Amino acid sequence: MDRPFFTVRYSRAVLVLIALLAISAVLDTVFWHRTTQRLEASARTALASTHKNGWVIETTPLRRGGWPFGAWVELDRLNAIHHASTGAPYDAGWAGEHIRLGGSWITLLRSGMTLSMTGHQAARLVQNGNILTALTPAFQIRVANPGSLSFSTTRLDLTFSGLWPEKQVFLNALSGRIIRFPEAPADATRLGLAAQAAGVTGFPLPYGLSGDLKTVRLAIALTASRVSSDLSLLDPASYGRLLLQEASASPASLSPDSRIGLSGGLDLPDANGTLTLTLTGWHDLAIRLLERPDIESHLAPDLQTALQTMVKKISVAPGLRERPLALSVPVINGRMLPDTQAFSALLNSKFQTP
Repeated sequence: MDRPFFTVRYSRAVLVLIALLAISAVLDTVFWHRTTQRLEASARTALASTHKNGWVIETTPLRRGGWPFGAWVELDRLNAIHHASTGAPYDAGWAGEHIRLGGSWITLLRSGMTLSMTGHQAARLVQNGNILTALTPAFQIRVANPGSLSFSTTRLDLTFSGLWPEKQVFLNALSGRIIRFPEAPADATRLGLAAQAAGVTGFPLPYGLSGDLKTVRLAIALTASRVSSDLSLLDPASYGRLLLQEASASPASLSPDSRIGLSGGLDLPDANGTLTLTLTGWHDLAIRLLERPDIESHLAPDLQTALQTMVKKISVAPGLRERPLALSVPVINGRMLPDTQAFSALLNSKFQTP
């Protein structure tokens, strides 16, 4: 006689599996409800806090989603406007097409709170007649704790206008981290930024020129001033000093061994201080400057002579090609001293290893 297909043992295994799936579905649903409630409360708190800080916000109602593979709240449109005031002397705006708070269960467990902005995203900041406009097709923010967040985007387009010379800069594969300490005491770090980009197109250079960069890195810290800590993080008066820990990149047209870096500190708000300019692979860079008529035509005759002298030094001491150069550059009112003075100091000093 043939054995029945559904044996007692097989039937029990199926029942156990069905029970486990049912329990998992119930637990997933309960966890989904609790998580979306928490996310919705966080979103409403953030919107209320933003409104309290002077922003006028228009948005679609929040809706929940993600079950059974995750949890999130999202909206399809957000327009935010901030008008300048005595407490926050800047105009700002943000228009977002689609915004989601939360994500898959794996994302929530690994990265914590995640804010994903997709579709058209545009932001604008206006202060003292200078206008900065930012556009991105997608932007993601991951919040590990209230004082630390990470960000990433495949592309960020920046436009400088107003009193600034009209300029467009494009950043590719941008990512980084921001740390915030709004209540930091005087001289302690109040805001920190570490960022890197695979490439930058249209980076502004002296003489109104621009160039392309690769492997760009930036690390800065802004210390709290001695005024009230109640000032906004966007208010320049809330900072006493800018510490430029690293600002480095390689010219896209040169080998990766050619690298330019800046570091140092500036007192705010006057932006006076000293920076250290470090050049690696400087020989190829100097030759490239002399080979480009569009740049050489803007150089003063004594600066051209200084560059030519630097190149000639290689023929006398070839070993200098592999050694980086370090140069102290004074900064007054946010401007470096004229190029001729900087190169004169370089030629009159010994080659230094940073």
